Amino acid sequence: MKPHFTTTRPRLETSPPHHSRTGMLFHWSTTALVLFEFATALSFGRFNPGEAGYFRAAYRMHMSAGMGLLALSLSFVGWRLLHSQLPLPRDMNAVMRVLAKGAHILLYIFIIAVPATGWIILSARNSPAYWFGELHRPSLTFLARLTYEQQVRIHDLLLPMHSRLSYLGLGLIGLHVGASLYHHFWRGDAVLLRMLPVARNRSDVTQDPE
Repeated sequence: MKPHFTTTRPRLETSPPHHSRTGMLFHWSTTALVLFEFATALSFGRFNPGEAGYFRAAYRMHMSAGMGLLALSLSFVGWRLLHSQLPLPRDMNAVMRVLAKGAHILLYIFIIAVPATGWIILSARNSPAYWFGELHRPSLTFLARLTYEQQVRIHDLLLPMHSRLSYLGLGLIGLHVGASLYHHFWRGDAVLLRMLPVARNRSDVTQDPE
């Protein structure tokens, strides 16, 4: 198959319905929070105070946004399970369909597993997971009943896992972006365009409800 480099106008005129407004809101807000989390983690994890990449409030902001990401991700996945989604292009072969669906499932696991392990790590430290200001999510009670040695073991087990999952998840996002660009520029279909809100106001684009 040759790359499909046509203008956007004919592609828009034949595009299928867009994703719902709710779906796009979940998708882009989750993406923004994930990238923010990774940026703040890099700031306090890779740089020292006084260096250009170090941001003094990065650690606290990382914890606050992490709890927000967990709540948002659980809502996103719950909503996704209750709503049908737009189908993949009909001419995609079976292998590509399996890979696409598998990648999406892994992304859903990632956006829940990473902030969840972060919450467990903070609970093992007996450190409150702050949302904003002094408002914080309570520590997990079952960890409070463990001995100090047990808490240390859980902390030391999950901390590197939390970091590795974050990098794996970022790799998945990179593959997701690459696949979207592949659909847009190589296949010439509307998989990418139907997740972009800017095209929804065009009269020649069919829109779905919600």
